[in-house]
Amino acid sequence: MFTLLSGDVDTTDPQMANRIYAFRHAYFVEHLRWEGCRQADCRERDRFDGPDSFHVLGEKGAEILAYARLLPTTRPHLLSHLYPEILQGRPAPTGRRIYEWTRHAVALRMRESPMATAFSNVVSGAVAYAAEALDLEGLLVQLHPALIERLTETGWDAEPLAHPVEYKGSSLVPVYARLTDQTLQIAQAAFAAWPGARLHVPRGFMCAAATDVPVPVLQ
Repeated sequence: MFTLLSGDVDTTDPQMANRIYAFRHAYFVEHLRWEGCRQADCRERDRFDGPDSFHVLGEKGAEILAYARLLPTTRPHLLSHLYPEILQGRPAPTGRRIYEWTRHAVALRMRESPMATAFSNVVSGAVAYAAEALDLEGLLVQLHPALIERLTETGWDAEPLAHPVEYKGSSLVPVYARLTDQTLQIAQAAFAAWPGARLHVPRGFMCAAATDVPVPVLQ
């Protein structure tokens, strides 16, 4: 159901890249009205997309149901080069084992489903498993202050890095979410509750198992 894809999918699988960017355009531009991201080809992509990023993709057949992008903080990312002012002069953690969690989206029909909460838990679990596969310590994320509680409920050790600010009409706060054993335990429970849930990690990624991740046994 879920796959961790390298950002070089643009060259290795252009058809898949096209589907990803079309899904992002439909969700962020058409649904959320991010007019600054509108493209004539109806494909939402930006200067941060590239071979150093990762895509977490949730599919059922040929339909994309969920998506998230992970950006390395050792290179320009949203918090460093798009809206650093939301840090209000404070530092943010960066490094090889810290990525930025961006473009998180769940298809509208899943958001409106009676199983919306359960599916949302599975999507968050997939991101946690992806972070584990990449041997990450944690993720930077910028979100509405009300969603910090959601992060902690799913096991992330969420540390606000600054006070909430207004950004383009929305309240936004930068957070560092540390991956913990509890994050993975909650991800495991979410995957177990959703039949067929698994994360495919291609060989060559920084994962000890480097294979399909159904419901891992956590030590």
